[in-house]
Amino acid sequence: MALNRCEACERISSCSVCGRRVTGFDHIGVRASTQRREAHDLSLRSAPHGSGIWHFSRPCGHRISSPKVSPRVKYNGGPLWKDGYSWQSIYWGSYFTTANSSSWIKRIETAILNIETDQAYSGGLSEYNVGRGRIVPYTIIKKDPPTKVSDVQIKQTLAGWISQGTVSNFGSAGAYNIFLPPGVTALLSPLEASCKVFCDYHNTVNGMDGPFYTVEPYPCAKGCNHCTNDPFDTLTQGLSEEMVELKTDMDPGSGWVIGNEEICDYCDANFVCNRISTGEYVNAWYDKGKNACWRGTPTANIEPFSTGVEPGQSRIGTRV
Repeated sequence: MALNRCEACERISSCSVCGRRVTGFDHIGVRASTQRREAHDLSLRSAPHGSGIWHFSRPCGHRISSPKVSPRVKYNGGPLWKDGYSWQSIYWGSYFTTANSSSWIKRIETAILNIETDQAYSGGLSEYNVGRGRIVPYTIIKKDPPTKVSDVQIKQTLAGWISQGTVSNFGSAGAYNIFLPPGVTALLSPLEASCKVFCDYHNTVNGMDGPFYTVEPYPCAKGCNHCTNDPFDTLTQGLSEEMVELKTDMDPGSGWVIGNEEICDYCDANFVCNRISTGEYVNAWYDKGKNACWRGTPTANIEPFSTGVEPGQSRIGTRV
C-alpha cells in the first residue's frame, strides 16, 4: 500500500505493542465508538482511541500509538473523488433478501442519493477539489458473511466480487458502501471490533489504485449516534462521514488530513447535530474556507438529545 510512512509514523522502527521490527504501515480511516471510554480491557485503554487515521504496523498487524503531528490542514498528494465517479451499495447477507429489509434498503439508498447530491453538504467539498458522484444500482449478496469478518477478508471478498462481475468494476473511479447484517462483527484486528471500539471505516484494497470502499456494520445500539435513539440516524451519521472522508482521502492519509485526522474526525471532537436539506442526520466536515465545521441550514440544526446515548429516489438492485 502507498503511504507506508506517513508524517506520524515515518520514524517508527518497532511496534509499540509487541516490539517487533516494523517494515511499514497500513492506514485505515476510522470513526471510533464512544463506548471505548467504558472499556475495562487495559489493552484497549492503552491504545489510541479517537476517530482518525489508525496505524497498523507490518508485519505484526498491531495498532500503534503514533506521535502527534501538527494539526494543520494538509493535502498529501493522493487521489481525490472527481465528478462522475460512482457509488455502489453492497448488502452482504441473506438478511437483506427478506421482505422486512426491502424498506430499510430503500431508505438507505434514498439517503445515499440525498447525501451525495446535497448542494451545501457534498457540494461544499469543492473547496477540497472534490466532485460529486452518481449512484448506480445496488447489489445484494445472498451468501452470508462470517459472524466475525476481518478487513483482510473484506478486501479479498470485494476483489473477488469485482473479478467475477458480481459488482461493478469502477477501477479507481468510484467506491462501494458495504453494509453488514445484524449479528456480524467487523474486525480491524483481534482487539478492534465494530461497536465495541469503532463504528465504521473506509479503506482501499490496493492503495491509491483502489478499489475503495466503506464498511458499515449494522447500526450499533450505543456509542455511534450523537443525536437520537433511531438506528437509521445512527447509520446516516456514520455513512455520511465515511463517504465524505473517502472522497477527500481515498487512500487513507494520502489526501486531505488535519494531523492524524480526516476532515470529519476533526469536527467529531466538538459534535453538533446536523441535518441536510432532506432531513437525514449527517456528521460535519471541516470547512477550511470558513475555518469552522460545516453547519446545516438553521431549520436543520437540532441540539444533541440527553437520554444517555453519547455522542428520495428508489432504484432496482440485483441479488447474487
